[in-house]
Amino acid sequence: MKIEPPAKPLTGVGASKATTDRASTGAVNADGSAASVAAGSDASVSTSALSSEMRALQSALAQTGSADVDVTKVLAIKDAIAKGQLTIDPSKIADGLIATARDLLSTQSKS
Repeated sequence: MKIEPPAKPLTGVGASKATTDRASTGAVNADGSAASVAAGSDASVSTSALSSEMRALQSALAQTGSADVDVTKVLAIKDAIAKGQLTIDPSKIADGLIATARDLLSTQSKS
């Protein structure tokens, strides 16, 4: 499949735009409007308390190594699929769904 360039290219996008953007950095005023600050100036940035707290929580999660996805397990499953060795047990999946539904229903009835 060949990808053709667009009939109407976007204006303000491309190599020439990128070089001009590098010369200045964007800043946001207190009212939310954008302002341009020349590179090399003594600009400062401050964040809200909530933003600082979120960054601290993200750092703590990253340090504990707890992730939403077990990357090694995903890679093992991908490998098993590629080799044709993945076996799927529908009854085990159904049992898991039923157990989850029961847990959700029991927590809803308690509150």
